Amino acid sequence: MKLRTKELILCALFCALTAVGAQLTIPIPYGAITLQLLFMLLAGLMLPPLISFLSMAVYVLLGLVGAPVFAGFSGGFSSITSPTFGFVIGLALSAPLISVLFRALKKRWKLFPAALVAGLAGILVTYLCGAVYGYFVMTLVLTKEVTLWFILWNWCLIYLPFDAAKLLAAAAITPVLFKRIPGLR
Repeated sequence: MKLRTKELILCALFCALTAVGAQLTIPIPYGAITLQLLFMLLAGLMLPPLISFLSMAVYVLLGLVGAPVFAGFSGGFSSITSPTFGFVIGLALSAPLISVLFRALKKRWKLFPAALVAGLAGILVTYLCGAVYGYFVMTLVLTKEVTLWFILWNWCLIYLPFDAAKLLAAAAITPVLFKRIPGLR
């Protein structure tokens, strides 16, 4: 498949925005609150499924080969042993899901509610990836005993108010961007 110049630029833009968003952090005990999710949501809402996936996959691959694009300017293959790496994987899986769902919903709904529902589905997938991955790293790699409540609280619920605000922001920005950027429909 041959990508057009516009698609390559948008792919690189959202990859770069996600990398910058990862550095804007509020540390919490088992991770950090970042803006990665906001830019993944926008990538899913603004880009076609393949391009949104590529933007997040390139971000993940850049980090794995050592570029300091993950939170706290971290990167490298050893990142896979971090309990929060599942959220990074979740970004790459959620963006195309959001894109497909949003494109289907916006045919029947207004842009704002379609973006909210599609974004919520993406957040749930990201949380699922983060929680499952975090559980396995905590128990198998770090050999710590953790409960389901510990995982739900430290990998999902603590982030929920912040991620809800990011979802609302992305859903509010989406109709404006669709009006101002030709060719997004």
